[in-house]
Amino acid sequence: MGDGLEDAESVVDDLTGLANRQGFMEILRMEERRHARYGGSPILVLVDVAKAVAQRPADRDDVLLEAAEIIADAMRDTDTVARVDDNRFAILAIQAGCSSFSIVGRLRLQFELRQIRQVEVAVGEPGSLMSSWRALETPAQPTLRLVR
Repeated sequence: MGDGLEDAESVVDDLTGLANRQGFMEILRMEERRHARYGGSPILVLVDVAKAVAQRPADRDDVLLEAAEIIADAMRDTDTVARVDDNRFAILAIQAGCSSFSIVGRLRLQFELRQIRQVEVAVGEPGSLMSSWRALETPAQPTLRLVR
């Protein structure tokens, strides 16, 4: 049986020190239960920095660390910020008291000020957090067009 330190490390991203995917999913499930019982309007955001990393592949870790810092600085201490895969970060804002447009605008401004371009920010649909997460996480299918 592992000690508490091993358990804590399993939910923390080694590079950024943010929650990792496992930690984020645990928090998301807890918030889903809380939201079902008490209501509220949590905001779920996915930030994809893959294109920014591709522009500076030699500085990959530096770009990821800077992105993590920008996101953490733009959010409140009570929000959950996590690195959920190689190039994507997730934010769960509870009782945000603002619209998702405010959060997205703040993130885009901060990335622009730090001259990190090609960052994609997507907001989850209101409703079930788990359904919203699945929709955010699944890449959109390309639209097929018939060209004559």
